[in-house]
Amino acid sequence: MQIKLCDIIAKLEAEVINPAQEEIGIKGLASLSEAGPDELSFYHDGRYLNDLKSTKAAAVLVSLEFNEEVGHVPLIKVKSPSLAFNEIAKDLYVLESNSYEKGIHPTAVIAEDVQIDPVTVSVGPNVVIGAGTKIGEGTTIGAGVIIGSNVEVDENGYFYPNVVIYDRSRIGKRVIVHGGSIIGSDGFGFEYDGSAHQKIEHFGYVIIEDDVEIGANCTIDRGRFGKTLIGQGSKFDNLVQVAHNVIIGKNCIFVADTAIGGSCKIGDNVTMAAQVGVAGHIEIGSNVVLVARTGATKSLAGGEPGKPAFYSGFPAGPIERVRKEMVFPRRLPNILSRLKAVEDQLSTE
Repeated sequence: MQIKLCDIIAKLEAEVINPAQEEIGIKGLASLSEAGPDELSFYHDGRYLNDLKSTKAAAVLVSLEFNEEVGHVPLIKVKSPSLAFNEIAKDLYVLESNSYEKGIHPTAVIAEDVQIDPVTVSVGPNVVIGAGTKIGEGTTIGAGVIIGSNVEVDENGYFYPNVVIYDRSRIGKRVIVHGGSIIGSDGFGFEYDGSAHQKIEHFGYVIIEDDVEIGANCTIDRGRFGKTLIGQGSKFDNLVQVAHNVIIGKNCIFVADTAIGGSCKIGDNVTMAAQVGVAGHIEIGSNVVLVARTGATKSLAGGEPGKPAFYSGFPAGPIERVRKEMVFPRRLPNILSRLKAVEDQLSTE
């Protein structure tokens, strides 16, 4: 598939510097350093200026404020080069992202009372869907997906291969779940009775609200009783663990290897960077950023819209204080050396 450069410019309603002398067909998207003469790229960071000046791309998306002297390639000026690049990606790779044909594959195993419209829904090979489940219009279910009983999936969802959704889960509109993720598994609950660890039954469920995206190999446990909730618009990287009865607000970001303990409450617009750990039964306020490898053991106050509260360290504290504390150990060798010099001087007096 290809898109004409003139159609891209028209779609973006963009101004062009160094307009192309002939019609160009864009067949792909690539970085500045790797793009070829039939590929589109974008420039958004001064660190890549040399790559821009030597790129072989057919055209490059740049910001409205761009004013460098670059004359060898057409420059398409847009408000956000990255977002504009993304919009073109949606058009150019639409066939790849919708590779399943509408209808139900003959190897799929679907209970008789499942509510599903084969005209608008795609169900891939070896899919299993349990009794009493409802599948919304426009949903794509990839190969090997298992959806339990009495599950509700709203419209236009996309479930990549080998996703598992346990019984009674409720999935909103336009939810994307990548391969290998599991929604609704038991929480990790055991109680020692003096001789053995007795399993605590988990009979709750999971609610995932609209426009959530869940990366590959994530696990979201159902509540011991009641719900585990993922708020609207929240996004998960790969390998994120959410324990039982966690309540997550809207528009949160969770980066790889983050783990959230049971019964936590997470506010809106919270970002947890890679390898963040949150102990169970605590609250993280709205508009909070936990930087990479932060360990939250107590509840943390929220920030303000546009002015988030940053925390780091273990145990987590305000980032300004923690940074100062991190500097002190590095000064110890110098302090000890000075102390020894004072002791040596005193010993000779």
